[in-house]
Amino acid sequence: MAISAGAQAQTWQPVTGADELSALFSDTVQTATLKDGVTAVATYNSDGTGELKAWGDTFPRSWEVKGDDQVCVGISDDIRCFTIEVDASNPKTHRGRVVTTGETVIFEVEERQVTIPDPVNTSEGGASQPSAEEIAQKLANPNAPMASLTFRLQHRIFDGDLPDASQTGTALVFQPSFPFSLENGDVVFFRPAIPIQFSAPSPDPGGMGFSSESGLGDIAFDVAYGRTTKTGMLYAGGVIVSLPTATNDALGTDRFTMGPEFMIGKLTKKWVIGAFPNHQWDVGGSGDKDINLTTMQLFGTVLPGGGWNYGTSPIISFDHISDQWTIPLNLTVGKTVIWNGRPWKLSAELNYYVEQADSFGPQWFIGINVAPVVENVLARWFK
Repeated sequence: MAISAGAQAQTWQPVTGADELSALFSDTVQTATLKDGVTAVATYNSDGTGELKAWGDTFPRSWEVKGDDQVCVGISDDIRCFTIEVDASNPKTHRGRVVTTGETVIFEVEERQVTIPDPVNTSEGGASQPSAEEIAQKLANPNAPMASLTFRLQHRIFDGDLPDASQTGTALVFQPSFPFSLENGDVVFFRPAIPIQFSAPSPDPGGMGFSSESGLGDIAFDVAYGRTTKTGMLYAGGVIVSLPTATNDALGTDRFTMGPEFMIGKLTKKWVIGAFPNHQWDVGGSGDKDINLTTMQLFGTVLPGGGWNYGTSPIISFDHISDQWTIPLNLTVGKTVIWNGRPWKLSAELNYYVEQADSFGPQWFIGINVAPVVENVLARWFK
């Protein structure tokens, strides 16, 4: 619902007095439409506590009346205060105004049900919508129950002892995450990774040069069970699988692989650290390559506020067949924003490989990642 503030200015009357303002929040349920088909539901209790449910996750809220003309809502480490007005010609219609910015929102109140059809689109968040900083804190948790669609544009620079080994390659990896929240607060994940190679260097027969290949690579996915404790400890365990879906022999192994994975970490409001190792063996397929590979992703992220994050997340691997380590130094910088009501996590990463195969391997890796948060439509099927 959109109401012209200018046309209706003469009908707005301030709501004042602690009792009147408390009545608008105490034991009320606020429902806001964040996007078409996506709603947020906030519950506010008479004791000043509350919680907001949006994008599959829960965010704490608090509230109090300040003076006789403001209601202040606790949003993460921030406080946002509002003045409230009522339409004299329609007592169900109210208008809230953010004291610091002057932004306004129209809402309807009826029997302790508050409906906000068009909330203020802001990364600062509000009484009925999460802030970018809150979303960033949640997404820093590998066990976050938020669904997202991550697009990873990756550019690699290769080098080695082979002739003409100075090569480059570019790929796009589509990596959605579909978590399923359980009643006990734990989460079951399904996370596929679909690589599309735009240009991948492939050694020519005889090792006298390289050709550039493009197409679909081997699709991998994992299914894992994750738990975040009240003290911030992170645990997860599951299985990782790779399928021989490559459209070109140079882009895959023609082998099915499978193996265990687990994760352990620690999460606070300002940082998260942990390790995510897995191991894969070949279990079938028409290829003749033996696969016995251990991979571990270490992660450490700092959350300075405002939706920003920076840290490191190197992916280290050891090939037991060739007795070869691949070790990068990694730096990652990102920011979570809210555009048109939808959260987006944007990040860039730089890798320099201090250990790789001498004959041919990556030397530098530059990545740009774009991840919109989405409603988990798959989770609806299991409700």
